[in-house]
Amino acid sequence: MSVDSTGRSNSNGASGSQKRPPALPEEEDEESRFRHAFEVKECLGSGAFGDVYRVKDKVMQKFYAVKIVHSKSNALREVEALSDLLHINIIRYFSSWEEETRYQDGSDSFSGRSTGSSESDCFLYIQMELCANKTLTRWIHDKNSESSGDSKRSQESLRLAQQIASGVKYIHSKGFIHRDLKPDNILFGLKDEVVKIGDFGLVTKDNIDTIDGVEKRTKGVGTPSYMAPEQDGQNYDRKVDIFSMGLIFLELWWKVSSGHERANVRPALTDLFGCRVHD
Repeated sequence: MSVDSTGRSNSNGASGSQKRPPALPEEEDEESRFRHAFEVKECLGSGAFGDVYRVKDKVMQKFYAVKIVHSKSNALREVEALSDLLHINIIRYFSSWEEETRYQDGSDSFSGRSTGSSESDCFLYIQMELCANKTLTRWIHDKNSESSGDSKRSQESLRLAQQIASGVKYIHSKGFIHRDLKPDNILFGLKDEVVKIGDFGLVTKDNIDTIDGVEKRTKGVGTPSYMAPEQDGQNYDRKVDIFSMGLIFLELWWKVSSGHERANVRPALTDLFGCRVHD
């Protein structure tokens, strides 16, 4: 899932490497860093991925999104990737830290891990830029509900596609493969209809030093309806993101239903291009 900051000037893109922002300072008491530093305003989303909250920094008086997840390898991988990325079309990372307790929405309380659980069962708090509560999925749905003669859709779709392509190009330039590009993981910023790529939970390094630039990876990773055919196997590279991006662009310009029609798009393209999807 996703998030961004209302320090809007901070959301401007930048090129080059970016040092990882420092985590919040250690507390001298036993109070949660999260409770000490932030005022929770609302829950933006909750699910298997964890919980995301809109919060206000008590000192800076700025709004952020904080994602709380189990501190496992994919969550740590997401933080590692985000800390290296600074681009206007990618949700900005600010800080992260671990706690043994998890904030409980609505009760202003925290739940701890069960007795006998391991240290790996602690929770990772990720402070990110706050985005508008709108995904590209919602934008596509709204456009599909409008008249088919909407003359602005093509122009707006081109602008959004250029932003998405810019973000993906930057991700690849930093040596990463997103592996889960889809409309649900692309959010709108707080102003100017800027879209931002989020949810780097499945990100992996793109090792271009391997033979033919292709490395054996975990197969079947991603969202099936947006996965490249190569992802059904273990040998693939950054090109899988290009395939997913193409499917997103298809939905930007043309009305694709959320049911049977969408389910048939990927296999139809696979049959159309055959082995050429690997080129």
